[in-house]
Amino acid sequence: MAHDFTLTFHGVRGSIPVPGPTTLKVGGNSSCVQVNVLDHTIFLDAGTGIVEAGKKLVKNFFINKEKLKKLKATILISHTHHDHIMGLPFFAPIFIPDSSLTIYGPSAYAPVGQPNDMKYILDLLMDQMFFPVDFEETSSIKHVGTLKPQDQIILAEGEEAERVNGSNHGHTSKDKVIVTQYRAYNHPKNGSIVFKLEFAGKSIVYATDVEGYAEGDKRLIQFAKGADVLIHDAQYTMEQYTGPMPTQGFGHSTPEMACRVAQEAGVKQLVLYHHDPNHDDAAIEKKEEGAKKLFANTITAVEGLTLNI
Repeated sequence: MAHDFTLTFHGVRGSIPVPGPTTLKVGGNSSCVQVNVLDHTIFLDAGTGIVEAGKKLVKNFFINKEKLKKLKATILISHTHHDHIMGLPFFAPIFIPDSSLTIYGPSAYAPVGQPNDMKYILDLLMDQMFFPVDFEETSSIKHVGTLKPQDQIILAEGEEAERVNGSNHGHTSKDKVIVTQYRAYNHPKNGSIVFKLEFAGKSIVYATDVEGYAEGDKRLIQFAKGADVLIHDAQYTMEQYTGPMPTQGFGHSTPEMACRVAQEAGVKQLVLYHHDPNHDDAAIEKKEEGAKKLFANTITAVEGLTLNI
C-alpha cells in the first residue's frame, strides 16, 4: 500500500517574524516545516509558523473526531533559540485534552549543575514570567525527551513516536519512518540538530542554523548523501557574510554554501531556508536566481509550499 510522504512550509524566516507588505510572497513567520507520512504529523521546529498549522490540525480533528479519536503530533526541535520555539505556547493542540504530543529536542547550554533537559526548557518557555499558562497546566498529553547523540526516532502506523538507541534498533524505513540526527556545532552556542527523515526509500534532510565551511561541511555532506530533499540554511548573501559588517561566525550559511553541500551530497532537490528578516521578497528571489546557476534544482522555501517526496 502506497503512502504519501509530503512536507509543507509554514514558517521560513530566521531570527524574528517579519509580517508586512514586502514579505507577502515568501512569508514572514519563523521556522516551522510540517511532514505528513503514514498517520503521523511531524513538525520540524516550532517557530510562529506552527501557530496557523496548529489551528488547522484542531479544525480537522474536530471535523473527523469519530474516525481519528485522538490528535497526534510529533515536534522535533533543532535548537531552542527563540525563532524555533516561540510558536509552541500558541500551538492549539497543546490545549486540547484529546491531543497526544511527542516533543524531542536538544539539551540546553547551561552552567554545570543547572538543569538543561528539554522538559526544563519548555517549562521555562511557558513560565509565569513569560506566559499566562504553565507548560504542565496545558490539557494535552505530552511526552518530552532530550536527544542523545545515538538516539533515533521510529514512527510506525498507529503508534506513538518511539525513541531508540540508533546503534542497535534493527528497524528499516520500509514500513516505518526512521529519524536520525546529529548535533552540528557551527551555530552559537550549543549548536543545532540536523535531522534526516527516511521512509520507503525516500529521505528529507533538515539543516537549519548551520554555517558552511570553505571546503564544504563534510559531515553534513555525508549525512545528506542522496537525499531527495535538502532543506538548508541560506540566511545571508555572500556580501553580508564577508562585507564591512561581516556575519561570519553567526552560525548561518549563504546560498553558495548550501549549493556546495547539495552538489557534493548528490541530493535531488535543494530548498533555501531560514531567510534573513531584512530580505524582502525581491531580495530572496535574487538569491534563488544566483543559486540556480550553481545547483539547478534549487527552490526557495515559501510559506504554503508543499512538496511530495
